[in-house]
Amino acid sequence: MSLLDALRWRLTRKKSIWVLGEDAAAKLMKQRGCTILARNLRLTMGEIDILCFDPKTDCIVIVEVKARMRKSDATPMPEASITAVKKRKLRTLTKAISTRTQYRNKRIRIDVVAVEFAGDQRTPRSIRHYESAVGDG
Repeated sequence: MSLLDALRWRLTRKKSIWVLGEDAAAKLMKQRGCTILARNLRLTMGEIDILCFDPKTDCIVIVEVKARMRKSDATPMPEASITAVKKRKLRTLTKAISTRTQYRNKRIRIDVVAVEFAGDQRTPRSIRHYESAVGDG
């Protein structure tokens, strides 16, 4: 296998884990009573993985999905990749969403859903939901 083929295979595999992670996160949010408003919502300053409405709290929820393949406990957990820079970006996306007419005067929170896959499995080994994971700063 050439280096280019190996890179293509790795990127395809990574993307599939990302998509599977987002699917699992969307399913989890629906199970918790949320309505999915958008997936992969692109804005000028970035992308929102999942945008949903939580009727229990009457708020708009920006869901940041982190999916990882963990082959051992030495591999960092998916949620460990939420850095200070990423939190700032999520807050910026929150401000952008709050200016849209349909979301004005709505409370907005940022949740994180961490999805772990083991080995080459296609179903998640674990899913963790952190409600209001990113505060105002």
